[in-house]
Amino acid sequence: MRKHVPEWVKRFARPLSSNWKRLCNVFKLPALKRRTGIAVHLGCGDDRLPGFVNIDCRPTKAADYITDLNQPRCFGPNSVSVFFSHAFFEHLYRDERGPHLTRILQSLQPDGVCCYIGLPYFKAIARMYLERAPGVVGERFDLFNVYRYTHGDPEKAVGWWLEQLHKSLFDEEELAGLLSGSRFASAAIFAYCFVGERGKPVNLGFFATKSPRDSAALRSDCLRFLSQHCQNKVLLDTVELIAVGPCLGPAGPEPQHGLIRMDVDDASGRISSKR
Repeated sequence: MRKHVPEWVKRFARPLSSNWKRLCNVFKLPALKRRTGIAVHLGCGDDRLPGFVNIDCRPTKAADYITDLNQPRCFGPNSVSVFFSHAFFEHLYRDERGPHLTRILQSLQPDGVCCYIGLPYFKAIARMYLERAPGVVGERFDLFNVYRYTHGDPEKAVGWWLEQLHKSLFDEEELAGLLSGSRFASAAIFAYCFVGERGKPVNLGFFATKSPRDSAALRSDCLRFLSQHCQNKVLLDTVELIAVGPCLGPAGPEPQHGLIRMDVDDASGRISSKR
C-alpha cells in the first residue's frame, strides 16, 4: 500500500530534486556535443517524447538536459537528424529567433529537418475574434481567448512568468522571412487545429530542411512526420499547407524566399500555387 507523503515534505523535496538535476546536468551536457544522428525535442516541459533527447531551460520531469535554448550550443555541427518543438518558439525574444534558427541549421546533418508546431497564428486568431467564433475557453472567442495566444496566459506559470510569456506572434510571411534569413533550403508552412479543438485553426507550424527538397517531397515528408510524432497534438485532417517550396530565392544582397502560397480551389478541391 502506497504511503501518504505529507505536503510539507513534497515542498521541501522539490527544490532539492531540482538542484540535484541541475548539478548532474553540468557533467552530462558536454557529452551531448559528441553525439551524432540524434533527434532533439526542444522546450519539452513535462512532455517526454520517446526516442528523442528531451531538453528544456528548466529542470522539468521530462528533461534529459537543461540548457539555454535561445542559441543552443550543446550540439556538434551536422550532428542532429531532427529538431522538434511544440509551443516553444513563441517564447523566444523577437531578436533571438533568427540566431536561434541559424544555430539549429548549423547543428542539423545534411539531410536533417526542423519541425516546430504550436505557434500562435495571428491571422486566424484575429479572424476568430472579429467573427465572434466559438471559443477554445468559454462560449466565445473573446479577448481572454486572444490573450491566451498573444501572451500565453503567463499568470498561471507561478515562478516562471517571463519564460511563459509569449514574445512573438506569427503568420506565414513572418515565418518565411525567418527561415529565409536563417538560410534553410526549403520548407512547408501549415495551419492546423489542436486535438480536441476542431474548427479553431489558430495554430501554425513549419517543416524546414537543410538540403533542398522539391514541393512534392516536402508535402509528403511533412505530413508523414506529423502523423508519426504529433497525433496527440495535431488534428491531422485539419492540416492546411499554406506555403511550400525553397526558402532561398535568387542570389542577392538580401535573403529572399521562394515559398509558394498554396490556395485551395473551392470548386475542385485541388491545390493551386500562387506566389
